[in-house]
Amino acid sequence: MFKTLKDELIFWCDVFLGFIPGRLGNAARRLWFQRRFNKGNKLGIEAGCEFIFPRNMSFGERVGIGRNSFFTAEDGFIEVGANTSFNRSVHINAAVGGTISIGEGCLIGPNVIMRTSDHRYDKPHIFIRQQGHITGNINIQDDVWIGAHAVILGGVHIGKGAVIGAGAVVTKDVPDMVVVAGVPAKIIGFRDKESIGNS
Repeated sequence: MFKTLKDELIFWCDVFLGFIPGRLGNAARRLWFQRRFNKGNKLGIEAGCEFIFPRNMSFGERVGIGRNSFFTAEDGFIEVGANTSFNRSVHINAAVGGTISIGEGCLIGPNVIMRTSDHRYDKPHIFIRQQGHITGNINIQDDVWIGAHAVILGGVHIGKGAVIGAGAVVTKDVPDMVVVAGVPAKIIGFRDKESIGNS
């Protein structure tokens, strides 16, 4: 009974702090959530953000999280390197297992979705919702820029310095220093000439 009441009070604090605007709200969220996360220091968390199972999340220093963003790691883990920035309304989901690992100095655009699991649908005589999930880790190296509305699916590795175009759906690994776009995402350019022979 006591644990249930304690969990409920902590949840209400999470929600209440999410609505405080301005610098005061950012400071209050920083102080509160750095104790709730597995690791988190010098964070910038804008209003309206929600964190499910914050103990399964680790943030490096000076990570910024934009307004109305959603992070969940109920049965998984989320790890973010220092100086990475999330724009508003991102959806980072490791709730059905798997790990989302994001390196240092990354830029995550608005409305980006990352999800480690997909629904199974290979048995047509059973409802999809009853077939469980397929889970795969997401690994994003340092200095990656992911454009607005991109979707990163489970089992994907994105190499260092890669650029993911706005609206791209990334279903396969992305090499270092390339630019990908489209549905599904494909290489459309290279950030340096040395990358051409390596992809």
